[in-house]
Amino acid sequence: MPMFIDPKATVAVTDGTNTVHIKAKMDARTHALVKGAFSARLGGESGKIDLGNLGGYELALLEHNIVRWEGPDFEGVPVTPVHIGRLDLDEPLIQEVLERIGELNPRQESPDPN
Repeated sequence: MPMFIDPKATVAVTDGTNTVHIKAKMDARTHALVKGAFSARLGGESGKIDLGNLGGYELALLEHNIVRWEGPDFEGVPVTPVHIGRLDLDEPLIQEVLERIGELNPRQESPDPN
């Protein structure tokens, strides 16, 4: 396994009509950005967890892993956090994107059982 992740490596997720390109693997910077964005959405400086905002993790994953998109449904829509935030999470393609991000970035189990 290489020590460094290729920042240009992407994986295409498609429904046959539209395609979303995501990072092939999150590097340390992307992991930190996802965690930071999620933490800020959970409670920010107050530290209080808003359980109604746990979907913020999915949004952070999408915002920091989608590299580009193409297809008729994306025509003329730039990849920006605002547009990513407007994606329909009920769409099968977006669900597949989230699943693929999870497959490409499996969580490491801690060796400490506590």
